[in-house]
Amino acid sequence: MPTKILHKPDEDFIPTKVILFVLFLAMLWGGNAVSLKIGLQKFAPLASAGLRFLIGLFLIAGWALSHGISLKPQPREYLPLFLIGMLFTIQIACFNWGTNLTRASRAVVMINTYPLFVAVIAHFLVPGDRLTGRKTVGLIVAFGGILFVFRDNLVGGDAGLMTGDILTLLSGFQLGLLIVLTNRLIQHIDSYRLLTSQMLIGVPVFFLLSGIFEGKAGYGFSYPALLAILYQGVVVAGFCFVAWTLVLKHYRPSRLSVLFFTTPLWGLTLSHFFLGDPITVGLGIGAGLVALGIYIVNRSPREQSNLRKVQNLPKV
Repeated sequence: MPTKILHKPDEDFIPTKVILFVLFLAMLWGGNAVSLKIGLQKFAPLASAGLRFLIGLFLIAGWALSHGISLKPQPREYLPLFLIGMLFTIQIACFNWGTNLTRASRAVVMINTYPLFVAVIAHFLVPGDRLTGRKTVGLIVAFGGILFVFRDNLVGGDAGLMTGDILTLLSGFQLGLLIVLTNRLIQHIDSYRLLTSQMLIGVPVFFLLSGIFEGKAGYGFSYPALLAILYQGVVVAGFCFVAWTLVLKHYRPSRLSVLFFTTPLWGLTLSHFFLGDPITVGLGIGAGLVALGIYIVNRSPREQSNLRKVQNLPKV
């Protein structure tokens, strides 16, 4: 009697609907800088950050608690969570301030350099996570793109945007550093507890500093600005985090995270459509090169290090 051969399911097979859903998430993240810029018309940078993450905190904490995930830190976790929370706070403050001083189309390119900084920082701080020839090529391509974006500051009449561009690029570096440091914590701390702890630290600091430096003038009102804050809190900090976390439970992150190279391209398109941001030669070429560099760097082998698993966690 012939032996029946059982074929093992292909773990790398990704249904088209999942690929389209991940591209949809990339588009939503690409719209974050656009919504931030709209919200900044009425809410000052620190006030905007406080409101956004207050909403996100309630949503993510509610989801975690409803699924039996403990959010209470262990005594040994307090100090590292505090330090990570302060870095998170500084990173968001730089991004909001920077976006307030530049165009959303430029901010979305700068902040999405974080995978490149992860690769560079990990080379020095994470054993076994070295720069390969492929990663180096990707970095050269992407940072060449950044130079094209800064070209507009020098020859395109956008010199007044330089401070904002630098702050948002600095925020991208800080986000890369945050991911590398999180590599140590994620081995022992649930991702929901880690994120809510960052928000628990960030939200009161944002509101405190907003009260000192922005005062009542930091809080205005318009329906577009209110919708923009809700988008950042509900869609980006809430829905995207939970949705991406659920996707990662069923599919290899190494096969899906590469799709996020489209995020700066989505941001560029949405900024032009909703805000009328001009797509200059430098910005267009720069965004394309940054996206290509991110694709090359993230086009990883099948096996991933722990750091790459952390890098694939959703960003808020």
